[in-house]
Amino acid sequence: MTLINNNLLKLVQGTVKKFIDPKAEVLSIESTPINMGIQAVELMRHSVLIKILDETSKLSLVSKHATRIERQVLTRLYSQKVSAPFSLSYGSEVDERSLICIQDVDYQTDYRNINIRLLQKSETNALSHIHISNFGQRKELSWLPEVDSFHIEKMIYERWKPQWQAAKGNEQFIDVFGEYIPLVEAVANTIFEDIQYVINDENSRTLIHNDLNPGNVLVQNNTDVIFIDWEEARYGSLFLDIPLRCGTSEQIEEYRGLLAAKSIEFPDVHFNQMYAIASRYLGLRYMSWNLGAWTSNSHAKDDLKKYLDMVV
Repeated sequence: MTLINNNLLKLVQGTVKKFIDPKAEVLSIESTPINMGIQAVELMRHSVLIKILDETSKLSLVSKHATRIERQVLTRLYSQKVSAPFSLSYGSEVDERSLICIQDVDYQTDYRNINIRLLQKSETNALSHIHISNFGQRKELSWLPEVDSFHIEKMIYERWKPQWQAAKGNEQFIDVFGEYIPLVEAVANTIFEDIQYVINDENSRTLIHNDLNPGNVLVQNNTDVIFIDWEEARYGSLFLDIPLRCGTSEQIEEYRGLLAAKSIEFPDVHFNQMYAIASRYLGLRYMSWNLGAWTSNSHAKDDLKKYLDMVV
């Protein structure tokens, strides 16, 4: 067995017995560091060899030092049978980060051979299920922080603005995306005021992921969409989730239909206004990394164009 500390070994063994099979025996663990984003703390992937009766098999698990919010959200979502990975932590009551073992959702997924339309439908179903299951549950979710003006201000002025100012001084950016500059500036000048309508919309509040960038949307078994990394989870307007995941009119109508089936409905004018404002804000927020990476990464360039289009 690869040398790992006793706390992690105990956690992996407990995770296997709770979610795979109580009779499972862990035979070996091979651990590899994962480099995923600036917030990941000691993120590791573990290839675990297990034995159940006389049969051996392998599975993959991930461990990290997760915030209390993420640990609590994952536990809640798994109990609601929504599209989030199973997880186990022995420090659920600790305020600081604590070690958690999480299902490695997509280690067997072949991303070259997936049905995009089927996945879009799965994604819409998954997101609506989460929103519906926690809609209007402020009292029960009192431990979950709300999206407020301070949070929005941090996203815009600390994450987006410095990157944008740097990009505006880059001649290559001006040559390729210069036509967007005055349009984005106009939106940025009013977005903090506009987004208040969304964050104060009491009739659309639920548990939201609040960070549904492509890296946090994985595919399991080539058919099911699973949302990971709930560190930014908040109690807030569902409009702060849907523009990133429901980008076509067909997806939007499917999502609204699923909500309406549970008597959660919004007048067209209201829905369209909230969606448009949230889309502009999210475009600003998520273009930040791409502004610094688009010249050397073709995917970053494509995503930058997508986020610029969301803004304007």
